[in-house]
Amino acid sequence: MKKIFLFMIVAGMIYDRSPAQTSSPIPTFSFSILTCSPGPDLYSVFGHTAIRCKELTGAAIFDEVYNYGTFEFSDDFYIKFAKGKLDYMLSRSGFDEFMYEYQMTGRGVWEQQLNLSPTQSEELLKLLEDNLKPENRYYRYDFFYDNCSTRVRDIIQDVCANNGDSINFSYVPPHPVTFRDAIQNNLNYMPWSDFGIDLALGTGCDKTMEKRDYSFLPDSLLQEFDYALRGGNEITSQPNEILAQKFHLAKPNFWKPTNVFFLFLVLQVTLGIVLLKRKTPPALQAISPSSSRSVGTAENCHIGKSPYRQLIIPDRILLFISGLVGALIIFLWFFTDHTTTQANWNILWANPLNLGFAFVCGKRKWQRWYAGVFMISLFIMFFGFFLFTQRLHFATIPIALGLLFVCIKIIRPKALTNLSI
Repeated sequence: MKKIFLFMIVAGMIYDRSPAQTSSPIPTFSFSILTCSPGPDLYSVFGHTAIRCKELTGAAIFDEVYNYGTFEFSDDFYIKFAKGKLDYMLSRSGFDEFMYEYQMTGRGVWEQQLNLSPTQSEELLKLLEDNLKPENRYYRYDFFYDNCSTRVRDIIQDVCANNGDSINFSYVPPHPVTFRDAIQNNLNYMPWSDFGIDLALGTGCDKTMEKRDYSFLPDSLLQEFDYALRGGNEITSQPNEILAQKFHLAKPNFWKPTNVFFLFLVLQVTLGIVLLKRKTPPALQAISPSSSRSVGTAENCHIGKSPYRQLIIPDRILLFISGLVGALIIFLWFFTDHTTTQANWNILWANPLNLGFAFVCGKRKWQRWYAGVFMISLFIMFFGFFLFTQRLHFATIPIALGLLFVCIKIIRPKALTNLSI
């Protein structure tokens, strides 16, 4: 029994993953920044950043990764994410366990050794362990201002500042960059996600970043620390590729938002003009003259009865979709904690009132008034491509042209019947 008891004590010492505390002036632990390449999914397309802590003794028992990019998936995960109330947390895992995911997905990992003094190393370890406590590990996630990369930057800066050192991030981009510009390089490979993000983000995403803001992306943080100085000396080593990158983002195919919506525009305009010349849309030809003539019925949408008679299924689909997008913009603008979804000029074409307008039928005076005001809004949007500080996605042009075509149908249908197809 004594031998068994002694064996259990020794085994516990060997496999204890908690770092040993020391007051020795000789560094006991080394720290490094791990930068992971982009993955195939939207949440991973911007890469990842973490901190590695490794024991310098020969046995190297302690080799852990501190990860600020962990979240708990629950039933209300997407609701919290949409409202900007999603909490991320700091987690700790073994280095081999951390690397396994990237080995399986073919993503590369680069490592930069941190040149910290023994005192700074001890304090960094102490701060990380303190942040692991249940009452400290959670933080309110913000993609641009508080994420896995900014947390790594901040804790290293705090450790150096607490010991009388300051980090000078000396890298200067060749030209001014906005937040939207910074994420565009990665989103070029995911055109539909790029389109959706551009619809959701407002003018706050188009302001020029300050020097401190560049490091919100993992690859930018790697570059920032590669040029960073502390007291005239480099604070990190040159990036070392410790896991070869096998997965590379693929170039998008033809079916990108801009191409799809331009094809839809051609179909909408061609079909709309042809049916206008035929006076009655095929869907309404089967309506009997003896049908009900009450306001709002299908026959009151007939060619001789209403200025709204010319709208066909593609027109109504476009109105409905633009109304849905408008409702989402209003929600993100006024009812969430997101700071970069406010003041969104996409509302000029994505009017939430289009949700109801898509189903309206019958002759009503306000229809022409609404179409006229909406047309003015669309013209402002077109001028906005050159005047607004917000950069609108190019795919919104064919959408707005299709909505403009709908307005002309309601206000001046005869102008379209004179066109030759």
